[in-house]
Amino acid sequence: MATLTQGAVARPIHPILGRNGLVDKYFYFSMSLLVAALVAWGFSSTVNDNLFHPAIPRPTILYFHATAFSAWVAFFILQSALVRTHNVRWHRTLGWFGAALGSTMILLGCVTGVIMARFDTYQLHLPGQDAFLIVPFTDMLFFGTCFGLAESL
Repeated sequence: MATLTQGAVARPIHPILGRNGLVDKYFYFSMSLLVAALVAWGFSSTVNDNLFHPAIPRPTILYFHATAFSAWVAFFILQSALVRTHNVRWHRTLGWFGAALGSTMILLGCVTGVIMARFDTYQLHLPGQDAFLIVPFTDMLFFGTCFGLAESL
């Protein structure tokens, strides 16, 4: 009777790319910090003139929207930091706050888009702002889809 021997080639685990390597440990936390940096960079040129010191006062809902969005980015960093530090129990408990905040963001984003389109049309006298509503509505559709898929996991 013949027997076959099976041999497995043992490869060394890569310290950066392998399981529990640097990329595996710090990817989500690093990406959350990158998102915060991109948001800060993206809004840095307009937030002072359009939100903090506008020539014409903005609708109050815009300040609620800015606060909720900032809270969402900070929450994203907190959640990824909790997982990184193995505080999964806190991560799951705070996840209920995230579910409520994310759901609020969808409604708040749509309402803010409509109110700001009306503000731009009637206060700033910019024509065609109703056609531009496709942008915030699409943003909320994509955010809502990704949020719903994440919540279903």
